[in-house]
Amino acid sequence: MKKIPVLAALAAIITLTGCRSSEQVYDKLYLRGAAITGKSEKTAVFTFYDEENKSFSGWGDDLDEICRNAELSTGKSIFTGHTELIVLGDCDFSETLEFLLTQWKISPSCLVIYGGVNAVQVMKSNDTETLANLVKRAVQQGKAPECDVITVLSGLTGDSGKAEVPRIGSNGFQGTKEMHR
Repeated sequence: MKKIPVLAALAAIITLTGCRSSEQVYDKLYLRGAAITGKSEKTAVFTFYDEENKSFSGWGDDLDEICRNAELSTGKSIFTGHTELIVLGDCDFSETLEFLLTQWKISPSCLVIYGGVNAVQVMKSNDTETLANLVKRAVQQGKAPECDVITVLSGLTGDSGKAEVPRIGSNGFQGTKEMHR
């Protein structure tokens, strides 16, 4: 008779413990880096930590549309909270970074660099980790300013309305770029 309550309690413990999400870690793609260009129509390249789905290129009216297209194409939802690097091209710098920080909730330590008209190509032809390390070394050596998204966005939205970021081209580090609101 005492076995039934013990078994019922054991069954309850087994079935009710922990949080069970309908999505597992392996059901998501984790955004590692993104190159973004365009004002009215955006073009973007996303790179992921996942070796199977290394990158995605797309375009659309806004970044959410591109993200939805990437999710449809890959069959997985995209998590943006661990993003390490953003390469900006010809776009509205403040608007883009504010969107990424508030809507996509990218990491505050995410690095921001300028890739110019070749921003998408810079991302396509370089490994995200290599680019991030290049930028970190330039900052450590005093060749480039601090360029995490919070620092850059603070400069753009502050009194001066400008921020300085590393400029990366097809030949690597090319100095700095002063961005304006």
